[in-house]
Amino acid sequence: MATATAIDQALATVDEVAAEGDLTAEARALLTLDATTHEAILLPDGRTIYPPSLFGEPLQEVACRLLDAQDPTRSRYLKLIGPPGTGKSQIARAIAYTSWRQQKKKVIKRHGSPFYGLIELQPGPSADEYFFRYDFIPDPEDATRVKLVEAAFVEAMRNGWLVVIDEVSIARDVALLSLNGTLDGRLILYLAATGETVTAQPGFGVILTYNPGLVGATDIPDAWHSRFPATVEVSSNWGALRELGVNGALVDAAEKYDSKRKSGELAWTPQFREIESLHVMSDRVGERVALSMFISGLHEQLETGKLLAADAAAACRMLDEGGFQRFKVSAGKRKAGASNAIPNLEGYPRAVTR
Repeated sequence: MATATAIDQALATVDEVAAEGDLTAEARALLTLDATTHEAILLPDGRTIYPPSLFGEPLQEVACRLLDAQDPTRSRYLKLIGPPGTGKSQIARAIAYTSWRQQKKKVIKRHGSPFYGLIELQPGPSADEYFFRYDFIPDPEDATRVKLVEAAFVEAMRNGWLVVIDEVSIARDVALLSLNGTLDGRLILYLAATGETVTAQPGFGVILTYNPGLVGATDIPDAWHSRFPATVEVSSNWGALRELGVNGALVDAAEKYDSKRKSGELAWTPQFREIESLHVMSDRVGERVALSMFISGLHEQLETGKLLAADAAAACRMLDEGGFQRFKVSAGKRKAGASNAIPNLEGYPRAVTR
């Protein structure tokens, strides 16, 4: 008999414990996310993705088992939730590429770029009930007119492609609820302009990505929670940052402070994208300049009320522990108004031109 997967083993353990009526804390602790870094995925467009793990398995492989490419009515759709910068969109691309390969389909060209069956949409707060049905484009035969064409979502249904709806929680319900007939198992979408009812073809599926705590966002429609029953809380893949050669002390500190965010002690901490960007900028312009740009970004968010003072201070402590203290300005140059003052945040100089 084939060796059971890590997730099967964990679920089996829970079943055994439940049968004995002894759901102890120790038993529940078996169901934890791990920090395993799997083999990198090189996408056809040249981007490299380091897939995270879910109970020891690459997340994209788990997701592909939920999406039934042969019979989409049997699919169980996925939600990827988490703060900005953790890699939700990258994971969705890894899922799409893995599914495309599992269907033994070839990468093709679409609009001049490599295409592997993924349509990425971001409805936004102005999206209406027609967003997923139609687009308006300039009429090539008359520059004063626009032309009504089918939206990319409809194209995905016709061709059996995977759709990612990004930051779905900032879209209005009127746009999202217009897809209820597509997502409730019927897989249909009515196009009023032509009177046609489109039925999704094999390979079609939908993934949601969003940050539940995003300022100005709302929850997704109640009905969508049952239509997207598989929810994954995405955390930054710290192991992947180490694989990329990022300063280990900085990654350790970022992971430590992110655990405080998860426990509710902090509202925000730098994630994969911020740490990777600091690393790349340091390689290109030097650590001092890159760090000052990073600090100015924190200062901007702090000044506009998008970042709490406690979170900004914690990010600076993360830099301390990551080995950047040597770049701090002396105490005498920190005080605003002093003749030799250097604009700074918690002692770290900001990128201010002179």
